[in-house]
Amino acid sequence: MTITFVGPAVSRFVQNDIAILERKHTVKKIDAKIGFGIHAVFDLLKVQFQILRSIVGSEILFFWFADYYSLFPTLIARLLRKRVYIVAGGFDVTYTPEVKSGARVRPIRWFLVRNTHRFATHVFPVSNYAQHLLDTNSKHHAPSTVIYNAVDIDRFPFSDAPRGKRALTVTQLVTELEYILKGIDIFLSAARVMPDVEFDLIGIRGPALAHARNEAKDLKNVTIVEGPVTYETLLKHYYSASAYCQLSIDETFGLATAESMSCGCIPVVSRIPSLEEVTGGTQYIIDRKNINSVADAIRKSFSVDIEERRKCSEHVKKFDIENRAKKLLKLVK
Repeated sequence: MTITFVGPAVSRFVQNDIAILERKHTVKKIDAKIGFGIHAVFDLLKVQFQILRSIVGSEILFFWFADYYSLFPTLIARLLRKRVYIVAGGFDVTYTPEVKSGARVRPIRWFLVRNTHRFATHVFPVSNYAQHLLDTNSKHHAPSTVIYNAVDIDRFPFSDAPRGKRALTVTQLVTELEYILKGIDIFLSAARVMPDVEFDLIGIRGPALAHARNEAKDLKNVTIVEGPVTYETLLKHYYSASAYCQLSIDETFGLATAESMSCGCIPVVSRIPSLEEVTGGTQYIIDRKNINSVADAIRKSFSVDIEERRKCSEHVKKFDIENRAKKLLKLVK
């Protein structure tokens, strides 16, 4: 079959699903990259046109996230008796009104997103928590099946190499809103009270990068690497860090957390259902607003033995890409 696949091409989870679907199908890829300001309008129209042109020769329309551009092509595809699949696992299901985050914050965007969920053939939440959010915020959605987001275990194997006194976080965020949502401000605040520990912030881009550099300009123990980064760079940081920090306000999965655990990092994470789900009791769950609690958890990771690190790595095998591939290909078939 031929699949029109729409999603943010920069994301590893998108590339993972493209690789999975290409095992059995022909995949026509459309990068759902939308800029800001007036450029966003032209980008939106361009993506919409690309989708409509592509679905004529496709049997399936596959979206990673419902958004502004997804409803009209979904309706057209269904009228043409084509199947529409949506992966739900981000701003499309989360709702954090205190920081004005989530599709539901904007009425027009929310109308388009929730009706995409409603008229799709099937929705694939990336975790049980994402399913809960979908049920809560988008009640009249299409049938849904949880398929966990995937880690390519073969590409992120365990390492028993000695770990330094290093804390790491990886993110591809761009905006200052995402900067707050992902807890980068908390990460740098922890660095400020732990001058003897190295902190690595990897993959950040755009306005968020400028904001991070300004906030960390007087911190000699902070290294910031602009994204996107190569696989080799990412692996090097996963192997050198003792603690991996995911200090987000909200998450639906936490792919980098799982990748780092596969490599042997100890996760220090916010008290969020999805992160508890992903880390499965191998983590230090902290109150993200308590910097001393964050610092204590990072320091505890320095004395963790190799067996506890191996336990982290073994746990995330349940999220191996082959498990997602089996379920996804079966449902798409």
